[in-house]
Amino acid sequence: MSQAGRANEPLRFVITPDGELFGRESEEGRELVRRIHACFFACEGITTDELERGIVADMRRVIEEVQPFLHDRVKTSDAA
Repeated sequence: MSQAGRANEPLRFVITPDGELFGRESEEGRELVRRIHACFFACEGITTDELERGIVADMRRVIEEVQPFLHDRVKTSDAA
């Protein structure tokens, strides 16, 4: 198959339980594996049920709501 034909194919690869990757080598594939790896370690300690219920989105929302207050508090502390 030509390179042009392969560019339109969806990424297909397998990650083994040991973290080995099997599939077609591409920059897009490497970036996807990098993202999966980062997500895996960032979610350590969070159960699958919690992930499925949207705990990450909930945490992001809370951080976005609290961040302005924390930022102002740091400014106030620095000024004192």
